[in-house]
Amino acid sequence: MNNHSVKAYVTQADGDYVLLKLLDTELKNTLLDLGFFQETNVDEYKISSSDDDIKANIFAKLRTLEICFAHGREWCPAEVFKHLRDIGLLSGGFRVIIWTGPGRYEVRDEK
Repeated sequence: MNNHSVKAYVTQADGDYVLLKLLDTELKNTLLDLGFFQETNVDEYKISSSDDDIKANIFAKLRTLEICFAHGREWCPAEVFKHLRDIGLLSGGFRVIIWTGPGRYEVRDEK
């Protein structure tokens, strides 16, 4: 497990909000400044993203913080990032977190 390299990761982004799991509490105030609010779970933060432009802006800010985007099935956050890039709202790469088993993951740079 590479916990030291993952500050936070986006767990869901296919609806009208972006949900993030925070691992490095030093980012808490930065997330709050971006407009995230704390969910009922202490380590989960959420922000409204009512359209693709808003979501792309949020993703761009999270990428500069080196926050990962979860890989998985269907419209996982990594796929949403790729979609926003395909339609020209984002450009460049991003960090992906891929779960390989319970408590185990890999972090990759997606080009």
